[in-house]
Amino acid sequence: MIQKALVYATNSRGLLVFEEPDFPEVPLQIPGGTVEEGEPVADAARREFEEETGMIGRTGFRLLGDSYRPFERDRKLHTLHRTYFHLSLEDDVPVTWDHFEDTPFGGGPPVLFRFFWIGVEAARARLDLGSGEMLGRLSDVR
Repeated sequence: MIQKALVYATNSRGLLVFEEPDFPEVPLQIPGGTVEEGEPVADAARREFEEETGMIGRTGFRLLGDSYRPFERDRKLHTLHRTYFHLSLEDDVPVTWDHFEDTPFGGGPPVLFRFFWIGVEAARARLDLGSGEMLGRLSDVR
């Protein structure tokens, strides 16, 4: 099983998302990534959020739920286990910023991420690969 921790970070502007300008074919994403062996999933959510956004020391991650999806890789059936968290951010977070992910999954050179905000409804239409599946649980977000 592959386990991922994903974060819906919100403020009055909406949902924090990012794109990879050097890889325009990669769909719009939310912060998150792979849970390391033996790592508590909440710790992975905090770590991945910090690594990907550059925003250090945030607290208040609230568990939203888990999903399990089967997928095939190398002719073998696997399960993708995703755990979603919500993080409320203050409104003075920049409208947009760039940050380099220094430790991309699978290694390699740093990857440029460009962060910005979109409305939750727009995110439903634009997030790909199933990462929008828990947006309905953000009941208190515009």
